[in-house]
This record gives sequence, structure tokens and C-alpha cells, in this order.
Amino acid sequence: MKPFVSALVVLLLSQSVVLAEGPPLAVTERIGQAEARIDSALNQLEKQQKLEEALERYQAEVMALEALETDPGDRDNAERHRVLAYGYLRIGNVFRQLGRNDEALKAGERELNCARESGDDLTLARTYMNFGTTLLTSGEAERGLALIERSRPLFELGDGFDFKQGLGWYWILQTELALAGLKSLEPEDQLAAADQALEILMPIENWAGVARAFALRVRINQSLGREEAAAFDAERQEEYQARDQGVPKA
Repeated sequence: MKPFVSALVVLLLSQSVVLAEGPPLAVTERIGQAEARIDSALNQLEKQQKLEEALERYQAEVMALEALETDPGDRDNAERHRVLAYGYLRIGNVFRQLGRNDEALKAGERELNCARESGDDLTLARTYMNFGTTLLTSGEAERGLALIERSRPLFELGDGFDFKQGLGWYWILQTELALAGLKSLEPEDQLAAADQALEILMPIENWAGVARAFALRVRINQSLGREEAAAFDAERQEEYQARDQGVPKA
């Protein structure tokens, strides 16, 4: 589910045009194309704040996958549910951004069911963190916090980029929850959580997460009256935001 799949999307879409007049696509191919189109909608629409258009695309892909028949216990069945969980994750995120919390909750419940059906650790970890966040924003703090905590040991199972990225953002979320008063962490522990995120995200060059961690350090240091440290962190935040946006260094 990495975002950098534009070449794959073009290839898959071009193949779909050719194959439209031939035999029906195999189930595995149809699932792969659905995932690629969800990625495409994320990059071309949701990230550009074209939320309603993104939502329509996500919903169309999810409906098609829900209608696709796969045998329980079959690899295609697990893959179908993995991509369904991804689709519902994106749908829930858009509903959250639109302030449609009731619909976000419904999408999250379906996401959770699909993630469990997929049997995939990374998918389930992402779902725990995503749906946990939806529950928090909807006022179900206890269940939301519990789900978020269940994501950490799953992210720690893998050494790949996606596992590390998820774990780094878990620590960012811990810091944000503490600053919002939803977790009991002293300021020094908040700084430690932000530093944990930096330690994980720096080596994999997840500059958006690195910038976010430095932004959190700014807030914490300001709350402690450490203006010099806050100013230093603000400079680093600006530096890594520029890297994330592809702005050349002056």
C-alpha cells in the first residue's frame, strides 16, 4: 500500500483497457487493480483535498470488492479482505475530515472486520491505530485508546518500511494524545516519545513524520519555557517540511 505507485497504476489501467474486450480478469488481478486505483485516488484526489471525489472512488472500489466472490480460506479471500480493509480505512479517513463521524464509525467497524479476516499483521496494526483514532474523535476514548495500544506490538513484528513507518507514527500519536490530555505523560516523557518517533522515522526518510515530531517538540519545549530549544526544533521542523514537499535546500 505504498503511495508511490503511479507507474503501476498507469500500467494496470492500460492493461484493463486491453483486457476489457477479452476474457474476464482473474480474481487476483482484479484485487490488485482495485488496490492500485485506491492508491491513485489517495494521491491524486484525497491528498489534494478533493475529498468528495476521493470518497466516490473509494466507495466504488469497495463495492466491487464486496461483490467479488472468493472462497473462505483461499489466498484470494485473504487478499480481498486486506484491500477491503485499506479501502474502508481511506473511506473512514475522508468521513473524519468531512466531520461525518457516524459514517466514519461504520466504515471503521467494517475495516476492523476485514482486517481480522485478512490475517495480515500490518493491515490489522494500521486498522487498530486508524479506527482507534476514529473512536477517539467520536468520544469513545476508552475503546479507542485500547485499540491504538494493540497496534504497537504488531508494528514491532516487522522490519520493513511499512512496519517502521507505522511504529514511528504510533509514537507521534502517543505524544499528541498526551498533549491533548488523553494520556498521562509528563513533559519529559512526551519529549521521549517524540524522540522515539524521530529515531524510527529518520533512517527511513519519512520526512512528514520527522517534521511532525519536531513540531511536537516545539510545543512541549515552549510549555516548559525552553525557548532556545523550541526555536531549534522549529528550524528542524521547517527543514524537514521542505524536504517532504520536495523544496530544494537554499
